[in-house]
Amino acid sequence: TTYISWNINGINHPIKRKRILNFLSSHRAQVALLQETHLTQIEHEKLRKGWVGKCFYSSYSSKARGVAILIKKNSPFRFISQSTDSNGRYIIVHGRWGSRPITLVSVYAPNIDDPLMVQNLFLRLAQYPSPWIIGGDFNCPLDTVMDRSSSTLAPCSHMAQTIVNSMGECNLTDIWRHLHPKTREYSHYSHTHKSLSQIDLFLISSSLIHCVQDCNFLPRYISDYSPVCVRLEASVDLQSSYRWRFDSQLLAREDSIGEIKAAIQEFFHFNNSRSSPPDIVWEAFKATIRGKVIALSSAHKKAFQQQTIDLERGLRGAETELYKNNSPENRGRVASLQHELNMLSSSRAERAMLRSRSRFYARGDKPGKMLAWQLRREEASRLIPSIRLPDGTLSFSPGVVNETFCNYYATLYSTQWGEGGLRGPMTSFLDGVKIPEISEEVRAQMGAPLSILEIEGAIDSLQKGKGGGKE
Repeated sequence: TTYISWNINGINHPIKRKRILNFLSSHRAQVALLQETHLTQIEHEKLRKGWVGKCFYSSYSSKARGVAILIKKNSPFRFISQSTDSNGRYIIVHGRWGSRPITLVSVYAPNIDDPLMVQNLFLRLAQYPSPWIIGGDFNCPLDTVMDRSSSTLAPCSHMAQTIVNSMGECNLTDIWRHLHPKTREYSHYSHTHKSLSQIDLFLISSSLIHCVQDCNFLPRYISDYSPVCVRLEASVDLQSSYRWRFDSQLLAREDSIGEIKAAIQEFFHFNNSRSSPPDIVWEAFKATIRGKVIALSSAHKKAFQQQTIDLERGLRGAETELYKNNSPENRGRVASLQHELNMLSSSRAERAMLRSRSRFYARGDKPGKMLAWQLRREEASRLIPSIRLPDGTLSFSPGVVNETFCNYYATLYSTQWGEGGLRGPMTSFLDGVKIPEISEEVRAQMGAPLSILEIEGAIDSLQKGKGGGKE
């Protein structure tokens, strides 16, 4: 299971929002803890698209603060309760991941020394059971020597001391520092002070340390902050079925069109309808051309991913050199690589939004698959993570859940009519029902023809200008 914590520094612009979601998807995030969303309560719902199945958030305003927790579709997470901060500083979400309880927290601490906010967070968090996974921008280095690039010594802030004390009391571990005790690496670059610092933390319960596979910083180019990625061993791994779709981007590439045309000509050159029935040739052609399209699409996707990986690897190397020597040349190299990655991710986001706009233009006002999918998003998730069995026990096994539903509906729709079934209770119920009757006088009034006075009264009761007059 991949968890990513990231200060995205505002996500109001639709292109940046798409880039953020694409970045998280490309790194296979199943849970994303976001800070500084700068979205209102309603605008946070814009994050519930694409791979995002559940979205929990705490808002402040459209210009400041705001945190969110995004959970991937079909993840075995069952929501139980949540707690939010009225100032948009943190959100706590408690639930179950498969059969195990878990509490997720996204934090954006103030950029002033405010230990009271940290105390309030951990006091509220203490109400929820562990294990805890806390990710966020704490806006203060815990170690002023290892977590700052500046050579000037600075005292540890009161907020940092409160965080360290709370970690000891709650049995929490800074997992990145735990795995890299002697490494200098930073998550934030301040353009104002031309300095680097490590202020983005992943705090997890010590009981989860044995499940951690790795923890590292991802390339920093969309935001001023590096995403922090933690991978845990998955206790439950549910895979959804794959649905193949034609990659329409192939039709925009001349080389791809040429290869597809050549494949079609080659197929019908060796497989003509005179040697085989037409229906068999047609089915074989569809399978062949689909394989060709998949190969072309996969090749383009791998080339794009390799280009992104090479740029990200180069950016990580440039940042490492910058950590060692904060010179103008190193800063320029980092800025150049960040610009290339920004252009690459922006072009991908723009293409995706262009496809979305054209799809809405063509199908938005018509009943069809798009409307069905829009309505489906408003319904409950397809995944039923658990079910209570007839003996009162709670099962989280997908096989047991399916079998229980099958048995329930088989019993529900089985024939129960007969002397020992529903006949007796139904007859007794109907015999005891008193059906009201109307009198002969009322019946005569209801069956009488309409009078002139009744018609005039009905006309007078109509809205002015909406019907004819009495004449």
